[in-house]
Amino acid sequence: MKQKILTLLNQLNHGLVERENTLKTALLTVLAGENIVLIGPPGTGKSLMARRIAESFNHNDNSYFEYLLTKFSTPEEIFGPLSISELKQDRFKRNTAGYLPAVKMAFLDEIFKASSSILNALLTILNERIYHNGAEPQRVPLRALIAASNELPTDQEELSALYDRFLVRSFVGYVSHDNLPRLFEKVGAMPAISERTQLTDAEVDSIQRTATSVTIPTNIVDAMQRIWIQHQETFKEDRRERLSDRRLKKVIQLLRVSAATNGRSQVDLSDVFLLKDCLWNHQDNAMKVRDLILNILQTFSRPVPQSGDTIEPTLSQASAKPKTVVKGYKGSGTAQDPLVIQTVDELMDLGRPDVGQKGYYFRQTANIDCSALSHWTDIPFQGHYDGGGYTIQNKTVFNLFSNIQTQSSITNIKLNNLNLADSAEGSHITHCVSDVNLISKTATNCTIAACQAGASLIGNTATKCTITTCQSVRSLIYGEANNCTISDCLAVINLQGAENQKRGGIACNLIHGSVIERCFVTGRVQYQGGGYFYFSGIASICDASTIRQCATGRLDQNTTDLRVFRMLQETGNACTLEKNASIDSNPCTTYDFTDDRNGPEGQTVAAALFKQRYFENTLGWDFDTVWRWDDKEDRPALRSVGSGRSPQYAQATAPEADMTDLLTQQMRANIWL
Repeated sequence: MKQKILTLLNQLNHGLVERENTLKTALLTVLAGENIVLIGPPGTGKSLMARRIAESFNHNDNSYFEYLLTKFSTPEEIFGPLSISELKQDRFKRNTAGYLPAVKMAFLDEIFKASSSILNALLTILNERIYHNGAEPQRVPLRALIAASNELPTDQEELSALYDRFLVRSFVGYVSHDNLPRLFEKVGAMPAISERTQLTDAEVDSIQRTATSVTIPTNIVDAMQRIWIQHQETFKEDRRERLSDRRLKKVIQLLRVSAATNGRSQVDLSDVFLLKDCLWNHQDNAMKVRDLILNILQTFSRPVPQSGDTIEPTLSQASAKPKTVVKGYKGSGTAQDPLVIQTVDELMDLGRPDVGQKGYYFRQTANIDCSALSHWTDIPFQGHYDGGGYTIQNKTVFNLFSNIQTQSSITNIKLNNLNLADSAEGSHITHCVSDVNLISKTATNCTIAACQAGASLIGNTATKCTITTCQSVRSLIYGEANNCTISDCLAVINLQGAENQKRGGIACNLIHGSVIERCFVTGRVQYQGGGYFYFSGIASICDASTIRQCATGRLDQNTTDLRVFRMLQETGNACTLEKNASIDSNPCTTYDFTDDRNGPEGQTVAAALFKQRYFENTLGWDFDTVWRWDDKEDRPALRSVGSGRSPQYAQATAPEADMTDLLTQQMRANIWL
């Protein structure tokens, strides 16, 4: 069955450009017996894709209904005309043959323009598969409804119930500029899906029966539970985002069908990533949900031995010659077949616009030593780079990338004498290690997770960033944090300050409009001079931010002014401080401020009690998946931080026994990703 679905997906894509992911998502949704809404501007092929999906099934009858809704559409157009013979007998009943209540597949364009009379009938059809035809409930054979809309009804309360009936939401945009020439390649009718490739009713029923026997391992249940809890915490101030018990039951079925169609008897991490299209209501939150799920799944992943090529090719791919998109590189630049980076020359050629700014996927497969380079070429980068846990080292400190541009991702790379980038915008950076700064200057609208820096994570300013499970040995942000969310981070600082300075452990200077939670600061703070030196555990200056469930461990210091959580509030906008703590060995000199460790903002905790039990049960930290207790240092430590291929493991393993990340391996093997 898996091979047949791969062949079907290959045929579905014939004649279409940049629609592979949407078609995969839609087909999986139909196989799971759920509904999907396609969102995008006019002229993006939403109707065409719905017809292609309907054509994928051999129902042996005309069991497909399609209609474009307007605000003037009547129930007769969707559900069928009234039966005259029934009316003569004083019964209200429709002749539904050939209309929505009698088909197995349906497509409704501009779904959210439905009138209230159509809307009310659709609610039970979409959820219970029942149509109330007069006084009698009528079973509806509908397997799935595909809907389309130019926009989402997020500000229309009366449509929220209908919108919630669509488990899966998928964006459909215009073809990118780089692929516009592909629209000129063929003119004419799109090839039909061959009958032998179509899925029969019996095959669909078999998939759903097989899915019922798919098991869900304990680690997947734990991951799902954490996603639900983190989603609730992330969107607790956003009334548009809610997850119901009904949605949980439906996504469990989706995961089981994904596993069954992949030929597995258990749900794995890659199946859970499919929830990225199921757990958001407002389009502004789609990327936040994707990042939330990915970050949690990465904490459940681990290095595993390479098992060879886990991608099963389609029939056309198996017979085709390897595609080369960039001369001199192996690979086709896709997520399944990335361009391979294993030499200095291949790395530095990323500076070419036709290589490093085309959105390609790259995979590093060897350690790279750049020490022989006399100077460094600026590399502006837009794409997806997987370092594979390998190292890039240099003789002099430079930035690997001059800037990381929007819609890029960097993961699993280790840097010696290199910052990852001078700046980054709209990017996703995970599991990266640098022995200097990770980002030497600014990060804007970025998600940074499970990264480690030998200096600061960000050397200057972070704006609208989400930072989680990261570690530094200087202030996490050596400047300002503006409108950021920073959670579960560790700053083990070694700070040499000069006189008349203000410093903080998470943000060196100012935090503004930000949320800092479950962060830990410890280390050494020294200064020399005759003036003042001011240090606060979180930030030196606070403006309209929230700090909660944070802790300051032992600080070896000789500061003239140490404030554990109380910060200067020079802007006049107070910070909210909730349930924070400091070890009792830290003296608190606050001058005109009251002691900030024994009020509602924070507590002094005796060293004998400043242990895992306190952090886990009183502060509410997660010691199952995020934190662990370091007995040697007698403090919390992060479970998963840095690249997935550690130097210790590399030394203990033969070079030919290469490792890969479990999540990455599973995602590559999943036909729906």
